[in-house]
Amino acid sequence: MSAPNSSSPDFEQDHTEGLQLPPWERRERFGLLNGLYLTIKDVLLGPGRFFHRMPTQIGILNPLMFAVVLGVIGTFIAWLYSLVSASLQMALIGDFSHSQSSMFSFFLFLFSPVLMTLGVFIQAGLIHMALVLLGGGKLGFEATFRVSAYSEATTIILLVPLCGSWVALIWSMVILIIGLYNIHETEPWKAVVAVLAPLMLCFVAIGGSIVAWMAGMN
Repeated sequence: MSAPNSSSPDFEQDHTEGLQLPPWERRERFGLLNGLYLTIKDVLLGPGRFFHRMPTQIGILNPLMFAVVLGVIGTFIAWLYSLVSASLQMALIGDFSHSQSSMFSFFLFLFSPVLMTLGVFIQAGLIHMALVLLGGGKLGFEATFRVSAYSEATTIILLVPLCGSWVALIWSMVILIIGLYNIHETEPWKAVVAVLAPLMLCFVAIGGSIVAWMAGMN
């Protein structure tokens, strides 16, 4: 891959030729909010190019901070929507049951930094384990972690009411697949299996728990 134009205002060449740090990791140049915005835009609109040019072996703190910031924003949006929904329910039909949902959303928002940190590590760990088993994780865990963390850019789609959460989930999976394929330069099918396998295991575990619980009720 040819080295990017270092004179471009949107990019700054990293010490490794042909690779560039995301704007979020160059906040001293772009600023906090602009670095966040540019990184979200790059991940959502050009994930292949974004991950193909991103260096690894430089630490996971910055991508983790990105994921945590987006997680806090996402849970805050969810809390606001739950407050609006509960208020409408109480005003229109006098139903107070949704107030408990609002409280749950508030606690998710309150503990979102911890939950987000755990979630990114667990997701990256499961995906990377699948990649290693498939022989596709040649750049190591940090590369997979970076893809997992920056895929949280889709959280901003939660701003879209009603269908935002489903669109964000699907788009996040697509970005994960594209990111793993580009950063590890592995076969596309390995990236697909690595992303879908942990999800299928979760569904199987949940389904098995439900079946066991129903069997215990009889």
